[in-house]
Amino acid sequence: MISRRSWLIARRYVLVPLSLGIVLLSRGRRSGLLALGAAGAILMFFRDPERPLDPDPDVVYAAADGFVTDVEEAHEPWIPGGDALRISTFLSIHNVHVNRSPVEGSVTKMEEIAGKFVPAFLGSSKDQNHQNRIAIDGPKGRAVVVQIAGMVARKISRWIETGERIAAGQRIGLIHFGSRTDVLLPVGSADPLVRPGDRVRAGATPLARYRKEEGII
Repeated sequence: MISRRSWLIARRYVLVPLSLGIVLLSRGRRSGLLALGAAGAILMFFRDPERPLDPDPDVVYAAADGFVTDVEEAHEPWIPGGDALRISTFLSIHNVHVNRSPVEGSVTKMEEIAGKFVPAFLGSSKDQNHQNRIAIDGPKGRAVVVQIAGMVARKISRWIETGERIAAGQRIGLIHFGSRTDVLLPVGSADPLVRPGDRVRAGATPLARYRKEEGII
């Protein structure tokens, strides 16, 4: 499924090979089939499937499709105290590239940071690459989502604005082609439910579960 928003982004990549394929086929060139195949393959990168979610308020959901590369403690200035649990997901060109909110809450901060375009599967990409940062304040505290661009298309499309109220599993943007998405939570607030190598789906796979507050059974 390709949503209207995804198509508006995809068409800049699809129309050239599509037009080339049509021209070549009209001239009897079988190579036009390759161009049409390339257009279809590119279009698949921008698919945007429906994923209904009945969210558990104690669960933090995956923000991206792909496989988990890191579950670790990290410094995050947008997290109170600066100490965070970071869960990183690498998206290959075969994955759905629409990102979704891991929690419900209000978008309180956003920042786009220019940077390099190191291959997103490398650990250095989290500190060096072009990225979009989003802080979401919800009933369980703050979650930070970091969308990191890869080396191919080098672009992130944002679908939310500061001050907006969003639901867990709601679409928040799209990273063009290969990329990485990090979800950060305050250390000690939640226990991870995944480990490196696990496959996850945005808005569907539980990443972590919030701990019970003291005195609550």
